[in-house]
Amino acid sequence: MTLVLSLIPTKLYADQRTSYFADQLRTNEDYRVRTQAALALGASGDDAATKPLCDALTDGNASVKVAAAAALGKLGKPAGLACLERAEGREQTPAVKSQMQKSIAALSAGGGGGSAAPPPPGADTKYYVAIEITNKSGRPEAEIEPLVRAAIQSKLLAKAGYAVAPKGETVAQGKKILNGKKLKGFYLLATVEPAVYQGGNLTQVVRVSMWTYPSKSLQGEFAPKLTQSGTPKKDVQSENILMKMCVENAVDTFHKVVASL
Repeated sequence: MTLVLSLIPTKLYADQRTSYFADQLRTNEDYRVRTQAALALGASGDDAATKPLCDALTDGNASVKVAAAAALGKLGKPAGLACLERAEGREQTPAVKSQMQKSIAALSAGGGGGSAAPPPPGADTKYYVAIEITNKSGRPEAEIEPLVRAAIQSKLLAKAGYAVAPKGETVAQGKKILNGKKLKGFYLLATVEPAVYQGGNLTQVVRVSMWTYPSKSLQGEFAPKLTQSGTPKKDVQSENILMKMCVENAVDTFHKVVASL
């Protein structure tokens, strides 16, 4: 079989390529061609790719649906989030549902790739913060870690004087930066608890402990607890929203504590 990518004339412009792949995704009888078309749309960066990918979430073939869900996450367009949420709520195939949830988490975190690498400390930086996520939610690590990390990082960097350690930084690397730039270091450990559905409500807790860095001496813990009414059954997007709000509340408290030191 000839893959769909080999059939595209190189003279087509970006919008024409999007139209071509969208047509292949919608009409081609071979699921392998539809799968390739979905992946190509996900890599296109074109806003116009969102609708055909959303439509493909109801394709009769599970491989095509997985590809469409993954493509929406890679495409990173906010408009893809709502259709993923709707499709995830009715999807019965575990592999498809799992990919939908991963893409929902990625988009909720602010894009297909989760949190971007933080900028290095600048001339006005006073505080350097390392982040670690512990996932007790029962959901896949790939959904929770990037979402929570992005929320914490974004909230920290929104305040002047803060820099964030890149993921995977060693203690030795952190110590070198702190000593070289004479910064005060902190370490935030966010523990995501399981979502609780009870009495028609959804309750989410994220415990954020505050430590010195790199020595890791415990300074305190913040455990925001948020409840959303009218949520009687599993709702991943609502869980994501509450998680994000929980960690943002915790970081607000952290900022106040640091300011008082």
